[in-house]
Amino acid sequence: MTAKLITRFGPGVRVWIDALPALVAALSARWDLVPVRPMTGGTSHTLLCRRAGVPVVLKLTPEPEIARQELAALTAWEPSPRMVRVLESDVAAGALLLEGLEPGTPARWDPPAMSALLDALHVPPRDGFPTLAARVDFVFELLARRRPGDYSAGHAAAARLARDGVPPALLHGDLHLDNVLDAGARGLVAIDPRPCVGDPASDAADFAYAAPDLRTGVEALSGVVDGDRLAAWCRAFADFFPDRREEALTLG
Repeated sequence: MTAKLITRFGPGVRVWIDALPALVAALSARWDLVPVRPMTGGTSHTLLCRRAGVPVVLKLTPEPEIARQELAALTAWEPSPRMVRVLESDVAAGALLLEGLEPGTPARWDPPAMSALLDALHVPPRDGFPTLAARVDFVFELLARRRPGDYSAGHAAAARLARDGVPPALLHGDLHLDNVLDAGARGLVAIDPRPCVGDPASDAADFAYAAPDLRTGVEALSGVVDGDRLAAWCRAFADFFPDRREEALTLG
C-alpha cells in the first residue's frame, strides 16, 4: 500500500499513512465497523469490514477532492444496480463507506454483461467533474512516472480523441477488470471510479483488451459504443498494454 500511495501522492503522504490507525479507529467507532483485512488500492487505503455481520468496505484517501468526486459520481449513478452504493461518507476525512459485494471476484471477458454495464453507466454528463482530456493527461503522466519511456505519440492521439466533439457522458474513467466485480445474481458491478466527462467509447478500451484478441473485443462492444472510436482509443492506449501494442496498431 505505502509504495503505491507514495507513487501517486508523493513522499509527503507518509504523514497521512502514519495517522491512518487513529482515523480507522475513529470511523469504526462512529459507523459501528469491525475491520477484517486490508484490500488493494492505488489512491486509497481500503479495508474490508463488517457492520452488523454484513460485509462493507471502508475507503480512505489522503486527498478529500478524490472522495468528493467519487461520492458525487456514485450519487449520480445511485439508481443503477451496476455501480457500488455508498452507505456513509465523510468527505473532509477522505472517507467513504461502501457496500460489500459478494463474491466480489474480478470480472472476466463477457461481452453481453460488459455491454450492459457500459450502457447503464453512461448517463448524461454532470457539472463539477474533470474533462476526459484532463484525465488523459493525468494517466499518461502517471504511466511515465511508473514506467519511464516516450509515450508522446499515444498521449497526443488520446488527447485529440478526448477533444473531439462527440456527445459526452459521465464516464467511470478507470474501467479495467479489477474495478468490475461479480456480485452474484446482481451481475457485474463497477467500483472505484475516477469520474470524468467525455467520449463513452474511451471507457470500453480496457474491456476490449480483455478479449482474446482486440478486433473481437472492439466488434463485440460496438453495439453499445462507437466501434471506430473504440478502435482508435485502443490504438491510443497501446502504451498501457505493451505486450499487445503491435496488435493494437493493426486495428483499422
